Amino acid sequence: MKFTQSVRTALVMSLFCLLIFPAQAFSAAGAIKVATISLQEVLTQSKIGQSAQQQLQGKVQEYQDKFGKEQQDLEAQGAELEKKRSVWSKDILEGKERDYQMKMREFKLKTDDAQFELKQLEKKIMEPILKDLHEIIAEYGKKENYTLIFENTKKGLQSRTGLLYAADEIDITADILKLLDARGKK
Repeated sequence: MKFTQSVRTALVMSLFCLLIFPAQAFSAAGAIKVATISLQEVLTQSKIGQSAQQQLQGKVQEYQDKFGKEQQDLEAQGAELEKKRSVWSKDILEGKERDYQMKMREFKLKTDDAQFELKQLEKKIMEPILKDLHEIIAEYGKKENYTLIFENTKKGLQSRTGLLYAADEIDITADILKLLDARGKK
């Protein structure tokens, strides 16, 4: 019987935990306390995460507005090339195609630069939020005596990495969301 990659990964992780924590796993005094959290949910529902998303979305809209007209012009030029391909002479067609290709390369360079700037802005905005979130989770884990806190994407098996099932009772997403929002108010 063949195991899928995710089942194999989960099995290996389980055995690994049992090998690393054998005394704690089986002793009453060293019981393992586990929780899960959806970081995506915390980031999309927290006030600071929504603010960051609005900032990023504003910049995306700015670029879409900036490049929208140019993209429409290029699409129209490409459509004209296809429409008049059989009518134009070879020299005219080659000149128009060369002009179109140059404009396409320039447009691609501009949009690549814009994507790079967006990634840099996202990193600048999200780094402090993720740092705070990491600190909050670590403080919460210590305070509540958690041994392990796993990320739970709450999506289908395709996107899960290692965590195939988690009971809703161990989800601390709402608690962390409240703590992140409270820290943002300070």
